[in-house]
Amino acid sequence: MVVRCIIFLLIMAGTELNAQEYFRAQYEAVWQRHLKYSKAVAESMPEVYYDFSPTEEAMSFQGQLLHVVDNISMLTVRITGDSKDFYRKEDVTAFKKADVLDILNRANAYVLDLIQNASDSLLNEEIDFRGVSMSKENIFYLLRDHQAHHRAQCLVYLRIKGIPAPGYVGW
Repeated sequence: MVVRCIIFLLIMAGTELNAQEYFRAQYEAVWQRHLKYSKAVAESMPEVYYDFSPTEEAMSFQGQLLHVVDNISMLTVRITGDSKDFYRKEDVTAFKKADVLDILNRANAYVLDLIQNASDSLLNEEIDFRGVSMSKENIFYLLRDHQAHHRAQCLVYLRIKGIPAPGYVGW
């Protein structure tokens, strides 16, 4: 029985180490490919269609991108404790495509900086997020998943407008 417990503990310790090693060795490159793809999607839509929305209830193309940025602000405060705003909400109606691209790029660069500088203790720190206990490392995965969700909606908007979508970039 003692031998089984020791084997179990070794397996569990190795699993945690492998997850951390993945983050250290792979996640920065994953995020860079992810943000490159998001940028390509955002650049593909002509500025004249940045206010396009397929239905009255749906966010516009620009709204999708700014929502991604707002989510970056909301989730990164869970990592750092510091609130970061990338634009003034009252200026949204005056934004040009270049403004939105700059905001998206700055927000994604901020996340990249957090990834590059995250300590093991920060990544392992447990927090409560909407009633679920998770590590701060998991917030980085939430950031990617949320952006991928809204990027997919932007891809649909491109196709509705007959605009060729950039090729998929995943791994």
